[in-house]
Amino acid sequence: MELKQVEQRTYVIEGPTNLGVYVEDGEAFLIDSGNDESAGRKILRLLESRGWKLKAILNTHSNADHIGGNAFLQRRTGCRIAATRKEAPMVSDPALEPLFLWGAAPFRDLCGKFLQAEPSEVTDILPSEGPVEGMPFSTIALPGHYIEMVGFRTPDDVVFLADSLFSETILAKYGFVVCCDVAGQLATLDRLETLEASLFVPCHAQPSADIRSLTAANREALARLLEHVRASCGGGASREDVLASLAETYGIRLSPVQFVLSQITVSACLSFLADQGEIAPSFEKGRMLWHRRP
Repeated sequence: MELKQVEQRTYVIEGPTNLGVYVEDGEAFLIDSGNDESAGRKILRLLESRGWKLKAILNTHSNADHIGGNAFLQRRTGCRIAATRKEAPMVSDPALEPLFLWGAAPFRDLCGKFLQAEPSEVTDILPSEGPVEGMPFSTIALPGHYIEMVGFRTPDDVVFLADSLFSETILAKYGFVVCCDVAGQLATLDRLETLEASLFVPCHAQPSADIRSLTAANREALARLLEHVRASCGGGASREDVLASLAETYGIRLSPVQFVLSQITVSACLSFLADQGEIAPSFEKGRMLWHRRP
C-alpha cells in the first residue's frame, strides 16, 4: 500500500480497493478499510509512520472489501466507525451479507472473507446525504451498487465515489458489475455526469479530475446488461436461466461467490424491467418464468 497526497489534507491509499485518508490536527479519518486484517495492519503502519492517530473509519458501504480492516483497526486504536442506517447492521454483523446474498442460511463456501468480514462496532450513523455531524465531511447518496451506499466529499473538495463507477478494465474483463438497484444506479450515473469536484476517487478505478467518459462506459455496460436480460426473457426464462445465458455470453466462470453476486445483479435487472412494464412473471410447473410483454 502506498499513501499519496492528492490535496492539502486529503490522501489516497491505492490498492485493490482505493481508500481515503483525511488528516486534521494530527488525527486521521479513514474512508473504508480494505478487505481483511492484513490490510488493516498495513493501514495502521502507514498512519503511525506519519504520527497520525486514527480517529474514525467512515464506511461507504458494507461489502467485505470495504470493511475488512475495521475490526483490527478498532481493536488497536479504539476508533469510531460510521456507516449509513441500512448498511450499519451488516458492518456490525457481517454474517448478514452472505445471508442476504443467498437468501437463507449460507453454506460454508459463502462464509469466507470475500463476503464476510469480522464484526466491528458502528458508533455513528451517517446521513445518506449532507453534512456528517462532528466530522469534516459531507455524504453523497450513491444508490445502486448496494443497499445504502454513500460517497464522501472532504473539505479539500475531493470526492470519494465508493463503487459507483468501475474501471474500463474491470468492465471489459467481467462485462458487468454488481448492482442491487438498477433504478438507483441509473440515478447515480445521471448525478455523476454533472457532479463537480477537484478530484474524484472511485474505489475500483484511477483517481481523476474528469469522470465523464468513465460514467459513460459504466452506463453503456449497464445498458448492454439490461438488453441481454430483456432478450433472455423472450421465450420465458427463470432467473437462473437468465444467469446461465449471461455466464455464457460474458464468459463468466461461476463459483459460489460469483454465482450469488451475479444472481443479485440479475434479480435487480428483472425487478427494474418488471417495474418498467417490460416483463412479467408467470408460474409454470413449479418455476417462476419471466416473459417479455407484447
